[in-house]
Amino acid sequence: MTEAMRQPVLLATDLSPRSDRALDRALLLARSWRVPLVALTVVPTGAGLVTHPVLALSSDAVAQRAARRQAERRLRADLADATVPPIVHVEQGEVTSTVLAVAQAERCGLIVTGVARHEALARMLLGSTVETLARRAPLPLLVVRERARQGYTQVLVTTDFSEHARHALQTAAALFPEAAFTVFHAFGNPYPLLAGMDVEQVRQAGRAAAEEQARLFLDATPLPTAVRAGIRLRLAYGDPGLLLREHGAEHPGELVVLGTQRRSGLTGLLLGSVAERVLELAQSDVLVVPPQSSA
Repeated sequence: MTEAMRQPVLLATDLSPRSDRALDRALLLARSWRVPLVALTVVPTGAGLVTHPVLALSSDAVAQRAARRQAERRLRADLADATVPPIVHVEQGEVTSTVLAVAQAERCGLIVTGVARHEALARMLLGSTVETLARRAPLPLLVVRERARQGYTQVLVTTDFSEHARHALQTAAALFPEAAFTVFHAFGNPYPLLAGMDVEQVRQAGRAAAEEQARLFLDATPLPTAVRAGIRLRLAYGDPGLLLREHGAEHPGELVVLGTQRRSGLTGLLLGSVAERVLELAQSDVLVVPPQSSA
């Protein structure tokens, strides 16, 4: 077992029905890795109470305490059949900061959450809590969309051949060493198209350049022998978000992995336009991996 699989798993749930998928996945991972499950729900303060599934009639101190008690009852009821004894947290405050504070206090190695709203409204949600977590979390974030029927057996790692993409691949290999890995790269034209150029010839040149970059990238990436032996390379021309959405429809249950990068001169993280589109459009579960700490 790797060090990445020895730390507690944090489930961040808003207690909505679609969060049940994240709960099932978090339980499966904690049971498989034999680590504690930390289950957290955050009850907003003040007027935010009315937007939470645990409704309160007012925002006074009595209503706040009642909302917390009701949230804890619901969370414990959701976990009643858990085969892993959970550590339950019901907190109040700003959601993202609270999730990160609990993750740090419990020394968690992975945050698991879900897309709680209907997919047609996913962008609204990703523009708030999930996307903010993906930008700020110093540990991997698993965004669950699919039902957790089994452990991940197929993992697709997106890459732009950068160091943060390398770290994402290594992290996924450490977390899921028995899965079959595909390294995915969406390429474009290697130079601007001019009048009279053969479009197909230019595209083939782009593929050839991508194949060489991929070979150099994989050769320079330390990986477990078993993972390296089974890696497949998938190169495709076009928009990565749309390509991965189509791929996910054909490969349900496959985990998509993407890396984030650190903003220059800042402590925050930058998803980047490609990562944002993947997180927004992918139909599969997505593992967001932050850059390796320099500490």
